[in-house]
Amino acid sequence: MTVGVENEQVVPIHHHERIGDMRNVKNRTKQYGVASIIATVLLILSMPSQSAGSEAGGSEAIEGDRGFYLGIKFVGSSLHTDNSAEEEFIIKDEGGGVLLDIGYGFNRTFSLELSMGGSNHETSKQSIDAHFYTLQIFGYYRFSPQRPFRPYIKGGLGAYGLELDEGSADVRIEGGGVAFGGGFRYFFSPHFSMGVDLTLNIIRYDRAKLTLEGFSIETTIDEESAMTSLGLQMAYHF
Repeated sequence: MTVGVENEQVVPIHHHERIGDMRNVKNRTKQYGVASIIATVLLILSMPSQSAGSEAGGSEAIEGDRGFYLGIKFVGSSLHTDNSAEEEFIIKDEGGGVLLDIGYGFNRTFSLELSMGGSNHETSKQSIDAHFYTLQIFGYYRFSPQRPFRPYIKGGLGAYGLELDEGSADVRIEGGGVAFGGGFRYFFSPHFSMGVDLTLNIIRYDRAKLTLEGFSIETTIDEESAMTSLGLQMAYHF
């Protein structure tokens, strides 16, 4: 991915690759460790309700799609970058990450959801990692309101950022965009659901910031990009 920055030239600062790799492993371990704890808590909370939902019957087992819910999504993402073999520095498209979802179902067909999180992507330089992060709000329309299996479509708006980190040097670009997609949830009980989600993000980056040893420079840019994510989701419905 190539970012056009007006009147500024970013010169990477080289540090020992070994230190950078150790820092990356530590950051990823921390991120996925917290995600695993959240997923475990959601499963534990749902256990007492699963037996109750089975005894109550199919129609009652989907009451949980109304009201508040808290979810977590493990995603594999692909940045649609214009990498070419001639470029000295490239960001690899494939990456993985975690999103936290907080939503409210107004009825069995419509809900609003706030989603936040990101993904990590490797680059052609071992000492530099790319971090993609986002904050989005979605509107959901769910089909089959009388069944546990609930396919849906969604659309929304988002704020996005892409950060390149190399020790004391940090380059960050930010912008806004739109997102849409679809998927399904299966309600195992009134309080617990799992499913698969596919999202396409269309992004326009409009600002860039370089931070170097406490000194920062900001400038405007005009760069279009896109990202696709496929996620395994689970949620606890209150």
